[in-house]
Amino acid sequence: MSVSFHTHAKELTAWYKELQESLSIEETSEAAEEAEEELNKFEHQRDITIDASVNTISEGQNLVDHLRQIAMDTGKVTYNGACSHIEGILHNLEDGRSKLDSLWASRRMKLELCLQLRQFERDALELSTQLPRYTAEMHAADFNFDIDTADLMLKEHLDFFDGMQERTVQLIQKGRDLQQLLESTGIELMSSGQFSAQTRVQVLLDDIKDGYLELEDIAEVRRAKLEQCRNLREFEIDAEQVESWIKSAEKMLLMVTAVPNSFEEAERLQKEHQQFENAIEKTQQSAIRLHDNAYKLLEVHHYDSERIQSIATSVDLRWSRLVLRSEDRRKLFQYAGSFYKTSEQVQSVLEDLQRDYTRDEDWCSGGREHSTPVSETEMLKLIQKHQDQKESFLKACTMARRNAESFLKYLKKCNSGQPAVSPPSGVVRGPETYVKRILEELLCQEDKVLESWTQKKKRLDQCLQYVLFERSARQALEWIHDTGEFYLSTHTNVGDNPEETQALLKEHNEFKGTAKDTREKVKLLLQLANSLVEKGHLHASSIKSWVSAVDNRYRDFSLRMDKYRAQLEGRLGLSHEDDAKDLSIDHRMSDTSLELKLRDAKESNEDKRKSARKRDFIMQELLQTEKAYVRDLHCCINNYLCEMVASVVEVPQGILGKEHILFGNIEEIYSFHKDIFLKELEKYEAMPEDVGHCFVTWADKYQMYVTYCRNKPDSNALLMDQAGSFFEEIQKKHGLGLSVQAYIIKPVQRITKYQLLLKDLLACCEEGKGEIREALEVMLMVPKKANDAIHLSMLEGMNGNMDGEVILQDSFQVWDPKQIFRKGRERHIFLFELFLVFSKEGKDSTGKTKYIFKSKLDTSDLGITEHIEGDSCKFALWTGSTPSSDNRIVLKASSLEAKQEWIRKMRDIVTERQVHLRAALMDSTKLTAPKFVAKNAASSRSLIQKTARAANLEESFLDDLLLPPRGDRDSLNSVSTTNTTATVDSDKDLRESSEFVVVIEDFDAHHAQEISVQKGQTVEVLERLSTQPDWALVRALSPDHAGPVQGLVPLSHLVASGSECSGEWWVWCKGA
Repeated sequence: MSVSFHTHAKELTAWYKELQESLSIEETSEAAEEAEEELNKFEHQRDITIDASVNTISEGQNLVDHLRQIAMDTGKVTYNGACSHIEGILHNLEDGRSKLDSLWASRRMKLELCLQLRQFERDALELSTQLPRYTAEMHAADFNFDIDTADLMLKEHLDFFDGMQERTVQLIQKGRDLQQLLESTGIELMSSGQFSAQTRVQVLLDDIKDGYLELEDIAEVRRAKLEQCRNLREFEIDAEQVESWIKSAEKMLLMVTAVPNSFEEAERLQKEHQQFENAIEKTQQSAIRLHDNAYKLLEVHHYDSERIQSIATSVDLRWSRLVLRSEDRRKLFQYAGSFYKTSEQVQSVLEDLQRDYTRDEDWCSGGREHSTPVSETEMLKLIQKHQDQKESFLKACTMARRNAESFLKYLKKCNSGQPAVSPPSGVVRGPETYVKRILEELLCQEDKVLESWTQKKKRLDQCLQYVLFERSARQALEWIHDTGEFYLSTHTNVGDNPEETQALLKEHNEFKGTAKDTREKVKLLLQLANSLVEKGHLHASSIKSWVSAVDNRYRDFSLRMDKYRAQLEGRLGLSHEDDAKDLSIDHRMSDTSLELKLRDAKESNEDKRKSARKRDFIMQELLQTEKAYVRDLHCCINNYLCEMVASVVEVPQGILGKEHILFGNIEEIYSFHKDIFLKELEKYEAMPEDVGHCFVTWADKYQMYVTYCRNKPDSNALLMDQAGSFFEEIQKKHGLGLSVQAYIIKPVQRITKYQLLLKDLLACCEEGKGEIREALEVMLMVPKKANDAIHLSMLEGMNGNMDGEVILQDSFQVWDPKQIFRKGRERHIFLFELFLVFSKEGKDSTGKTKYIFKSKLDTSDLGITEHIEGDSCKFALWTGSTPSSDNRIVLKASSLEAKQEWIRKMRDIVTERQVHLRAALMDSTKLTAPKFVAKNAASSRSLIQKTARAANLEESFLDDLLLPPRGDRDSLNSVSTTNTTATVDSDKDLRESSEFVVVIEDFDAHHAQEISVQKGQTVEVLERLSTQPDWALVRALSPDHAGPVQGLVPLSHLVASGSECSGEWWVWCKGA
């Protein structure tokens, strides 16, 4: 046992020494596996050493215990020295063990730190390598997959990133813990032989952070794109669903081809259509949500914003078309119902009026005995009521026609999207023909009622005449009875002496002066009676009876007065044969016109009489010029047009077969005026205040003038370039006073003449009476429509159908934010109901102006900014949710009035479309309340504003329409004035609508450059000389009518022929 202990103790001591030497070495492993192996080896070595130490010390302790036990047992031998020696060995072993424990603790700490460092390095390097790779993979991701795949990929992406995030956070925390441990222990470890462990850990942490932050950014982008991809697929599905619903609704709408033929049918169809509109409410809500979703996706800058914009625009436009078509269909039924209801009511009223007007009725009870006299006030009330009835039924007829126009307008719009279906042979296609037939019947009935109204008006006027006549006769009889008879009954004696007789004679002469007034009234009554009876008065017999009674009573009174006077004069011995019968009715007939006095009784107001005379004068001028216009058209067609068609051989090749270009639709215009319009005007000869109804009734016919004016530039060009002297030969052949140019300009001039006459007529008519204002607006719209049609015909390059008429068109300076160089460009803009079209003015190969399409904006997505700082003529248009520098187009109008007109019209359109779409497709933040005004209020501008606007439009229109090339104008200027007196007729139009003046004083030429003119002659002002401000260069006819001559005339001898002539209209007359 002792040997074993000492052997083990010696070995253990040597092992302690060896261990102390090995533990003092500072070497660390370079890899995590080696460090882990080294730590495991260290742990194993330590465990073995501890076990050996414990066993050896235990063995030595056992040996000491055994020796002491033996000594105690034997009591003979003591082993104190041996025990002390063994205990000393044990003490040394324990000291060595203690030293090893200290070394082991330090070594273990280093090994563990080294292991953690190597493990951290390994994990950090692995993560640092993976992060850029994952980042690159996320960069190259594709998003072309369906919604299910998008959901799955989004979930996988979120799970993956959560894992990466957790792993990175753990590793960063591990590195930070390692740094703290290294710092707290104070142990210095070297990494890669160059850097300390703390530096290595920090470098790795920085790499991890940088890689993670980059991955985090890319992962967020990918997450957002995956969500956007999912939202896009969901948006596409919703859009497809909405489009399918819209398509179904369109099919349903197209299937409704029925057109009402009665008021009841219109009401039924309207109710059915209301059910259809209720049915598409769900589609409307879906379209609203889809529009809002598109806005939200675009607001967050979706990666495929173009596709979203395209889908949203497609759905918006399709929904807009559906809503507009539905609105058109609803309006079709509404106007159909209004038309049928109004026409039925108007026809019923006209039938009642016809019966009333044709009933034989005596309102003044003339000729009936013991009847109570009717007062003048009562008769005037009846006449006013009759006049009001005319106003009412004429306006009712106009309303029926306008409802018919709206009905047919929306019928045409609804049918434009329907497939053409030919009606069976022998079957008249319904609505248009039916409506036109009703209108024809209405017009025929209206004419009859108007004629009957005129007859009744004549009878009422005659009754009023009779009432006034009867009242005057009663007054005469009453005076004779109450005053004359009383005088004669109280003056029967001739006086008892000369002085008394002389006083009675003087009194008689004074009374005779009073009686002369009655004599004049009786004379006037007799004259009026003769006039009324000669004209076939309704109450001629009663008038004769009253005249007979008054005549007999007055003659009896007159004879008795003369007899009494003769008695007085006889008593005084006087004789006055000349004055014997000065109270007789036959003495000195009066020159006063009783009819004038009667008219004065009806129209005591001088202004009214003047207005009435002026109205009559204007009406006569309208009729006379209309007849002359018809004659001129007949002359043009019968001579120039027919001659051209008949003379095929002599016609120049350039105009052969092109009479439809040269003369346009002049035959259609002639037929309308000859067969219809002239006859209609003649009906209003006695009612000039109502002639506006005639223009309003036939307003749609004036579309033929738009067609004519649109063709006029082509006619001018062809006439100038190709006609040669062909028409001049025709003029000589037939001895015509006017050239072909002068004739074909007359339809254009006629429109201007109507405008001038209607303006004059409006000025002398009571406000609100008749339809003169509406008629003037109809005439003012003709040149505007023609102007718009001409400019629209020059537009090229626009794909698709341009639905509807041009509402406005004009040239602007435009600043477009999409242009690199922000400078103003000239653009010609057309405003339609659905679109705003931008075009660029250019020239074709022949030098003719044309407009090249550039772009267009949908009016349903249009915003308006009215004021632009720095220029009152500028305003801005924009699309999108709010205006910005990137989506705002700035426009500069030619004038403030033009700008205001465009803004008003565009706001009307946008507001109306919003109503139609029920704000379904418009962002509520874009259209603020102050930007819009009520349509009715906006449209109620004054006639002066409309006239001014029309004049501005006409000016540019007339230049394009009628002016030939500059070089040809001088040769044409004389055309419209050649043989001005050849027709009294419509050549007056030239004087009234151009810069023509009237000579007010004869002037004889004294020098070669002057010409002689006569008072009343009309001349054309060519120039007002700046060098001789008191003279004007004029053109006039020579005295022998050989041709026009020109020269100087003093301005003091000239006066404008009409105060309302405008410079713009001068172009109309120079154009031919």
